[in-house]
Amino acid sequence: MFINDESQKQVLPILAKAAVTPVVEAQHRASQQLQLNPGQQVKAEIISNLPNSLYIARVAGELYHLEIPMNVAPGETLEMTFLTADPRVTFQVLRPEVGESVKLSSMGKWLADVVKNAQPLPPQEPLLEFPEQASAHLADRLKSALTQSGLFYESHLAQWAGGALQLKELLKEPQGKLSRAAEGEGGEGDGKESAAADFADSRTLPLIKEQLQLLNSGVLAWRGEAWPGQDMELAIREGDEERWEQGIEATLSLDLPRLGGVKATLRFSVEGLSVDCVCNRPGSSELMRNEGVELRAALESCGLHLTRLAAKDE
Repeated sequence: MFINDESQKQVLPILAKAAVTPVVEAQHRASQQLQLNPGQQVKAEIISNLPNSLYIARVAGELYHLEIPMNVAPGETLEMTFLTADPRVTFQVLRPEVGESVKLSSMGKWLADVVKNAQPLPPQEPLLEFPEQASAHLADRLKSALTQSGLFYESHLAQWAGGALQLKELLKEPQGKLSRAAEGEGGEGDGKESAAADFADSRTLPLIKEQLQLLNSGVLAWRGEAWPGQDMELAIREGDEERWEQGIEATLSLDLPRLGGVKATLRFSVEGLSVDCVCNRPGSSELMRNEGVELRAALESCGLHLTRLAAKDE
């Protein structure tokens, strides 16, 4: 690449490197000509193209002969950022304002459509039939609801292939219920509707969307009824090292008859369990603190050591 120095009447060579994001380098004198600061953005207007990937472009009012390892046409504009003048002047080409669009594969297009158009998951069945069952069965039912939700079906499929999981456990998950193995056990027969491009059964699209969101956010979310009439939301994530020690963090949201709305953040670590509650009904936080001894004893009976219990009104 060459730069035309009108004041010196000479040509300074500029080299170009091929990369995913092309980088253009110039000799040190170019920095004095351009008078740019690191991080400053400039535009290169392509005037005409020459043989061997050479282009004539106008940058900061000066004409350049550019050697650019990408296809551009006269009239297009490249946005460049001035990086440094030491040891050589370096520009980074950000993108052409008018250029080739990113092309997605058929699978990529299909996944984009899933995220955009998939319908939400149908309502979950209540975990328990009666509130009185909570202390004895809620944990087991919640575990089953999460593990058999279909979000981990591919992982469970690999476990089954390795002999670590029985087929009957796979068939309890939504994808398993749509499989041919389930059909052989009295499941639905032929005539199933296929999704776009035959990548998946259309009835699994909400699950695929949930899987993509889980991979993107790292948060496992469950929404449903703990028992009839009692809504519950649960979100589980890995601990944030910047805010607290490593472990598992879960956020539980309930609207209880006596306490009102309660949002509890539970942090599990090797030291034990930490609980922080926020209540939207005045006085509920004080009631929770007063019952802290009973809560601590109940957790100890389950093998959980309560290291902290804090409650406040919203």
